[in-house]
Amino acid sequence: MALVEDYIRDLKEITSFDSGSRNIEGVARAASIMKRHYDSIGFATKFVDLGPNAGPGLFATNKPDADHYDILLNAHLDTVFPDGTAVKRPFRIEGDRIYAPGCMDCKGGVVAFFYALKTLPSDVMNRLSIAVACNPDEESGSVYSHEWLSSLAKQCDRALVGEPGRPDDSLIQSRKGIRGYVVKFHGKASHAGNHPEEGRDANIALMKFTLEAYKLNDLAHGVSVSPTVMQGGSIRNAISDASEIYLDTRFLRDEQIEKLDRELRELASRTWVDEVTAELTIDHGRPAMPKTEKTEELIRLVNQAAKMAGFDAKWVDAGGGSDAAYMAAAGIPAVDGCGPAGGGAHSPNEYLRIDTIEERITMIRNVLTLL
Repeated sequence: MALVEDYIRDLKEITSFDSGSRNIEGVARAASIMKRHYDSIGFATKFVDLGPNAGPGLFATNKPDADHYDILLNAHLDTVFPDGTAVKRPFRIEGDRIYAPGCMDCKGGVVAFFYALKTLPSDVMNRLSIAVACNPDEESGSVYSHEWLSSLAKQCDRALVGEPGRPDDSLIQSRKGIRGYVVKFHGKASHAGNHPEEGRDANIALMKFTLEAYKLNDLAHGVSVSPTVMQGGSIRNAISDASEIYLDTRFLRDEQIEKLDRELRELASRTWVDEVTAELTIDHGRPAMPKTEKTEELIRLVNQAAKMAGFDAKWVDAGGGSDAAYMAAAGIPAVDGCGPAGGGAHSPNEYLRIDTIEERITMIRNVLTLL
């Protein structure tokens, strides 16, 4: 149990302060902690400058002169929680669960990768070239880090991503792609009582557009179009001169979003209400992470590694995105959910299961040994 006790000690340290995606000081502190850990086992480390609007990334490797790596290990340092959360919900253990902001998503995976490498046999360490990338902004869409991750992935043969295992221990073999759209409608205001006919109602245009956009759902083929946030008008007695809608779209393959994009843009170009115009922009997105033949090979390797660790790996397809998508888009096989399992992500009830800590560390270490 010494391994688990040490892991818990280090997890407590890295979850004891706020590190939301926009808390640059907090994610920099998390990066510094992990740099210290990797320095202690002889890895070459460096901070990666991702610009003034994000904390630093952390890169670590056992082969500083390598230009290609056998494997990339990626996990993110940031959380979704606002400043003040760490004080309100400090690290605690109840039964077989750890509770703390980011304990599962994704600092559990960050620390698990380190312990897998710390305990890796020296002959395996000497044989392999290993890259570790900890990014600071996954929860806000990896806006500043995705180019770095994509570029690094192209130098690697495969990737493991340390997002948490599901509550039932499952790992993730594929993920849907994500793209968010904002559609703004511009109309003309008028008094709703005295001169309603003089207005050009942006709300009506939004509603007509939305009903047609919703028809683009193709759930049988994994494509969803979800109107999630709508805003329109400014006061109760005026025809609305402005409205906007947020559309969350998901897809199994990148070619599906290319088709959907064309269809949404065609809808936005239509006249839904005379003299009301529409403006469609992409808010954010991640590519799809499809299951491929190369992924199947990596899954078989992970299955063998899990069995050696004493458990049978289970796999699911996920509707949410992660940075594993950037590895897949770079052309390398990637699997996700390699961190210790838990539940309650993005909520005050986030927890990590202590009984999955050692088995996940062992599984990761076994994957490296089997390469």
